[in-house]
Amino acid sequence: MARSRTVQQSVARPARGKAEPLGPGLHPGVVEMATAREGDARPAFQVRTSDGRRLLATLAAGVSPAFIEECTREGRTVVLADAHGGVAILGALQTASAPAPDAHGTLALDARHIRLRARETLELEVPGSSLRIEPGGAVRIEGDRLVLDMAALVRIFSARVELP
Repeated sequence: MARSRTVQQSVARPARGKAEPLGPGLHPGVVEMATAREGDARPAFQVRTSDGRRLLATLAAGVSPAFIEECTREGRTVVLADAHGGVAILGALQTASAPAPDAHGTLALDARHIRLRARETLELEVPGSSLRIEPGGAVRIEGDRLVLDMAALVRIFSARVELP
C-alpha cells in the first residue's frame, strides 16, 4: 500500500503595503475607509471585495478622491481591477438614473423637496431673465422689463405695477 502524503498548501499573502491581485476582469467592492501608505503621496483606500477579502487600493487616473469619499459614506459599490502596482478603483457602479435632459431638452426633477446649496451665490438664468440670491438675504430678480432688488428695502423698477 502506498503511503498518502498530506500536502499543506500555503496561501500566498501580499507583502506589507502591496495589494493582492484580483484576477482578470472587473470586480465589485465597497470602500471601507481611507488609509495612509508609507512613502506614497497617492491616497489609498481599504476596500472589501464581494468575496469578503479586504485589500488596499489606489485611485485610477481621473477618479476624484472626493467622489470616492462620497461612495464610502453612502456605501456605494465601486469597480475594482488589477493595475500596475496593485488594485485600482476605476469608479463606481451606477444603480440609479442620473438627471439628464430628455429628447426635447427638458430636465425634470420630481421630488418632495429640492434643495440647492451654494457657498456664495445661487443664480438661475434663462434668456432675458435671472434670479440671483446672495449671502445675507439679498435677492435680485431681473427680467426684460422688471428688476426686483431685495435686501432690506424692496425697490420695484417697472413702467407699470399692479398689485391685487
